[in-house]
Amino acid sequence: MPPTSSSLAERGGGFYGNIHGRRILHRPFLLMTIETNFSLIQEADRCVVCGLCLPYCPTYRKTQSETDSPRGRIQLIKAVAEGKLPASPRFAQHIDLCLSCRACEIACPNSVRYGAIADHARALIADPPNQKQRVLDWILEHRFATAIAGRIARFAQISGLRGIAMNMFSALKPAESLLPEILPQESWKPCYPADNAKGEVALFLGCVSSVAEPDTLRAAIYVLNHFGYTVRVPQNQSCCGGIARQSGDAAMSTRLLQKNALAFDHDLPVITIASGCGCGLRDHMGNRVTDISAFLADADWGDVKPEPYTGMIHVHDSCTLKNAMRQHGEVYTVLKRIPQADVRPLPGNEQCCGGAGTYMLTQPVMARVLRDDKISACAESGVKLLATSNIGCALHLAAGLREAGMPVEIAHPVVILAKQLGWKP
Repeated sequence: MPPTSSSLAERGGGFYGNIHGRRILHRPFLLMTIETNFSLIQEADRCVVCGLCLPYCPTYRKTQSETDSPRGRIQLIKAVAEGKLPASPRFAQHIDLCLSCRACEIACPNSVRYGAIADHARALIADPPNQKQRVLDWILEHRFATAIAGRIARFAQISGLRGIAMNMFSALKPAESLLPEILPQESWKPCYPADNAKGEVALFLGCVSSVAEPDTLRAAIYVLNHFGYTVRVPQNQSCCGGIARQSGDAAMSTRLLQKNALAFDHDLPVITIASGCGCGLRDHMGNRVTDISAFLADADWGDVKPEPYTGMIHVHDSCTLKNAMRQHGEVYTVLKRIPQADVRPLPGNEQCCGGAGTYMLTQPVMARVLRDDKISACAESGVKLLATSNIGCALHLAAGLREAGMPVEIAHPVVILAKQLGWKP
């Protein structure tokens, strides 16, 4: 039987008084600014409650609860913003269970900006950052601190001192089981010139990506150079702000977005390898922020001729790339340029995998339920190589596949292409 919203709340740490460690019993609505409140209600009013979004919502499909649907949540948020309902634990339960996958935005005939509504709702129920959160925020904001954390994590793995490292960085403990083998960390140079360069791009590193997926960034630089693009890496960039936004820390998220806007204060295309990062940056900085697959799909391939790949490549569509950036089709375009590659979508791609940034840590029950569907799809389809464009999806799915004992390789599309162009990890 699918889990109900109330059973998920009970298993997640209590229904009233404490939800995921947050004591918010009947907190009144906190007015951030008059303008923010007005725009929130105005955007919520654009929902005509038609219900076309219901089949697209992962949590509604699992719970069949109207209050866990996009239109149901919008009505709750509007009622709280207008002071008709308190921001109670029951309200927080339904907001927290939302993945912010934004699949409902694709279905909405009125183009309601549900993602923005959900972000404001999380700000309504967020507690002030505690000391552990401030430490994590500081690490995410400063690239040198992120790099040090990555080196400590790698040292802890290869030395057997992982437990000590997790005690030092206790805020990272819930993510320990998701961490892959940490590769040697990179000291990123400001510029990676291409021979006979025909253009320049800027590369966004990301926080989790730079620690857990440095090889994907190396592969991206290799491929972009191969296509004739000099790659610039602004040294004062930071986390995209997605983690802060999901936790309801609007001030921190805005500060990080503004810091990145200053770091990328030029007209160069901003290339992202993690669609979760690209989604937030694109919302803030505009369409010059683009996923690397979309950039390569539009590039001049000229003499670029990948070596053949004789096998199937299944593609997991990340929600942020599909529903927010709307560039998922370009992944297939790029991979199909590899001779003999049999590129197929993973069955069930219309549903979120449950990773959703920090969702897999804050809502582990629903995250696992959604991931189980993906693991079953992999087993039934005989997946050997799974391509995905988001680090959160990759970590979440890899953990599930390891648990199931399934030897499936998960790789970013640019890594697959780079290998066929001669790159060695």
